[in-house]
Amino acid sequence: MKRNRFFGKYYKFISDDSSFSFAVIISTANEGDMLQVITSHKAFLINNTKSVEVKGSIITFDINQDDLVIKGELTLGELHPLKKKVMGPFTYLPMECRHEIYSMYHELKGTLLINGKEVYFNKGRGYIEGDSGTNFPKKYVWYNSVTEDITATFALASIPLFGFIHFTGILCFIKTKDKEYRLCTYNGAKLKKISEDEIIIKKGKYSFVLNIKNEGGHLLKAPVKGDMVRYIKENLNVPTSFRLLKKDETLIEVNDPISSLEYMW
Repeated sequence: MKRNRFFGKYYKFISDDSSFSFAVIISTANEGDMLQVITSHKAFLINNTKSVEVKGSIITFDINQDDLVIKGELTLGELHPLKKKVMGPFTYLPMECRHEIYSMYHELKGTLLINGKEVYFNKGRGYIEGDSGTNFPKKYVWYNSVTEDITATFALASIPLFGFIHFTGILCFIKTKDKEYRLCTYNGAKLKKISEDEIIIKKGKYSFVLNIKNEGGHLLKAPVKGDMVRYIKENLNVPTSFRLLKKDETLIEVNDPISSLEYMW
């Protein structure tokens, strides 16, 4: 019996020297289990859904398909989730897609054999999030940057509610080693600008300014009423920069050549 729902978990991995990054999406929907992998060059739908196994803090890879071979084991360090629920009061409303962040950043330990080459992840960086519900938003932008000291995750989406209300939902989180900033619809954040190269969010005295280079991306499957029939695009190596300002004072400024971006606006 079709449940018309999906659940997916997204794991991002960055090597210790930032020369290689990839992401794994483990999901279940009406069709059953699904495993997708995205690298800087291509996205893959993996036939053997058991070729990536997560057991506690250890992730084992045994992928051998087409032109992608990943073998080995990575250990996740201490996870750093957000201090409060990602969706705030919207957690308790009937949303078509619920978002969760399990770890804004964590260290990695281990070595993987990727297409015959050893790639070292000792003191590399990772990120984990998840989505569940019936559909991905019809229009949305998703962005993630994980650097050595600062992580930023941003999502902008057209949200239907109760079948007759539509609004632009904003989730924006910037986390340093000792501080967390949150600019979201439910705490007063507003969209001030969106284009293919710049997005500006404002909340009171604070502004988040994101400069991106939208280059399309690689095709991934996404849900429509629990069926993985929609195609979205994600680019894993996007050169970006962002600033967090308090009035005219720049509190945080980051340039990241290997950001992740899904621009479906």
